[in-house]
Formats: sequence, structure tokens, C-alpha cells
Amino acid sequence: MMKSYRVLIKGVVQGVNFRYFTFKEAERIGVKGYVKNTSEGHVEAHFEGEEEKIKEMISRVKIGPPSSMVKEVELFEQSDLLNFKDFRIIR
Repeated sequence: MMKSYRVLIKGVVQGVNFRYFTFKEAERIGVKGYVKNTSEGHVEAHFEGEEEKIKEMISRVKIGPPSSMVKEVELFEQSDLLNFKDFRIIR
């Protein structure tokens, strides 16, 4: 079943290659959507795909790359699919 989540990752997540890490994991796992930095110092992502793949992505961003320190991950399930074509980093 296809799911869609907006995810807010808080902690030491900017300037530590978090977006690139998320991009590479999304490509490897097969999730579509985007990842970007927020002006509040967090990272926001949108994951769309099969439920099991979304769960795997969420578990990966809870860990993050070695130089990051994730303190909190907020999940917002979306009622509508946005039908992303790929996964991208928004700069």
C-alpha cells in the first residue's frame, strides 16, 4: 500500500551531509519525494512509497549520517499522494 509522510528531523542535522545521506538512502530503498533544510535549523523530508520502504527510510533518518545527532523525528501522515517522480534534494 502506498503511503505519504512529511517528516521533520531535529537535532544536529544541518552542515553534516544529512540531505545527501537521505537522498542516497531514498534512492537505495526506492522511496520518492524530497529533502531540504528549514530556516529553523531542521531537515524536512517528504517520503512516498510502499509502507515497508517508508518505515525503513524513517528508521534510517532516525540514525542519520555519522556526523549528525538526531534528537527528534516528527511524522505527519499525508492523506493524499503527491506522486513524486523521483527523490531530490531541494536547495
